[in-house]
Amino acid sequence: MAAPAGKWPWVGVGTAMTVVTVWSCSKLPDYIHDELRHFITKWTPLVAAYFNPYVQVTISEQSDEQFRRNELFDDISAYLTDKCAGGARRLKAELGKDGKLPEITLDDDVHVTDDHQGARVWWYASNKGPSYRSPGPVVSLFPYDTEPRLFRAVFHKRHRRVMLDDYLPGALEKGRGLIATMARERRLFTNHRPGNRSTWCHVPFEHPATFDKLAMDPDHKKEITDDLEAFMDGKQYYSDVGKAWKRGYLLHGPPGTGKSTLISAMANKLKYDVYDLDLTSVKNNAELRKLFIETKGKSIIVIEDIDAIEVDLAGNRKVADKKGAGGSCCDPLDPNKDDGSKVTLSGLLSFVDGLWSASGGERVIIFTTNRVDMLDPALTRRGRMDMHIEMSYCRFGAFKVLAKNYLKVEDHDLFDEIRQLLDDTDTSPADVAHNLMPKCKKRRRDDSDRSSSDVARMDADTSLAGLVETLKKARRESVTAPAAVKL
Repeated sequence: MAAPAGKWPWVGVGTAMTVVTVWSCSKLPDYIHDELRHFITKWTPLVAAYFNPYVQVTISEQSDEQFRRNELFDDISAYLTDKCAGGARRLKAELGKDGKLPEITLDDDVHVTDDHQGARVWWYASNKGPSYRSPGPVVSLFPYDTEPRLFRAVFHKRHRRVMLDDYLPGALEKGRGLIATMARERRLFTNHRPGNRSTWCHVPFEHPATFDKLAMDPDHKKEITDDLEAFMDGKQYYSDVGKAWKRGYLLHGPPGTGKSTLISAMANKLKYDVYDLDLTSVKNNAELRKLFIETKGKSIIVIEDIDAIEVDLAGNRKVADKKGAGGSCCDPLDPNKDDGSKVTLSGLLSFVDGLWSASGGERVIIFTTNRVDMLDPALTRRGRMDMHIEMSYCRFGAFKVLAKNYLKVEDHDLFDEIRQLLDDTDTSPADVAHNLMPKCKKRRRDDSDRSSSDVARMDADTSLAGLVETLKKARRESVTAPAAVKL
């Protein structure tokens, strides 16, 4: 059966009738010309559309009124790829989740056919904006505005009930099932601004960090994992106490103490996606709200170095107060000048634990900072940041984890000396790992006749001896250096 475009004798009739009629109206006297032309141009396309026998259902990729991506688009895409890709003449290949085999999907601007209970439906995958309009009745499951990608289903109006009540719900359910059965690829999102608005883009999240390999005091580590497990199993509890199902963590400590690694370990334990939010790329509070609502459940939202960002947020709050008092912060010679992000601290807080924080569920919000003492108390209070996690310098408990990870040793003659040196110095886990990793990767040419255990023991001896010398040097420098003013 041919595509329905060839069976639409009424597609161009409305336009043709309008042109002919308007031309005829130009010959009429002026006193009836305008009113008659308005009447005809308004009603002629509607009359032509009434006789169009085809109905169109549009499913857009984006739903602006819902402030988020239209999940029906993904469901239909999965269904059509599975059901109809075999008959499509244009396909799109992308690298699959395993990074080896291609993943085949329908290309844009193609059409495929599907049959259901003797009724035929034509599916059109389009990347064109909604400037295209069918002359027939249009049923839009989600409204659209300017988003480029969409699917259109076209079928005869006598099959309306079968298609809307049976076929479409069934297709969506099958597509949703296909997505659920696929190996779920966790993703790392970041926001960027390709045009006039900020949006999310993503890459696969493949960080190998786990709590077993995390250089942290075992008791401190257990406290965090217990809290995460309680959160994962706490849906009913949060509902019973009347709180949004979310959890806030504040990670604070000097640079190099493993804050980013802890976030990765948390994401791997929870099996959540990660949204790395860059507030400097967000234009205003309204755009921040849209980004927050576009995040999905089972996700971690991260704002790093909040101590540095908060200075800008507080400045924006003062600018807003100045505007409210009648002042102006804009260049009068350039009213369109973009002064950067205008996100305010109050705007950020309203999405952390305000009304908008209840949108969706099962979210973790993490702030990181090097200077917790510099933060506004409103940002760090309990209930907003439920758990404060101090990422301190490397002590012996964290060192033992690093030694096991890098050198595969759990005990050594130098451990007692290293314990004392770590207590006497403020050395970050990153610095300790740096001293362990290069040594354990070196292999000498004359080691070919040695057993692997002998080589590993020699590597451990060399690496630990080097760490001892580094820690001794750091202790001497801390003793001889003049007292520094703590900022």
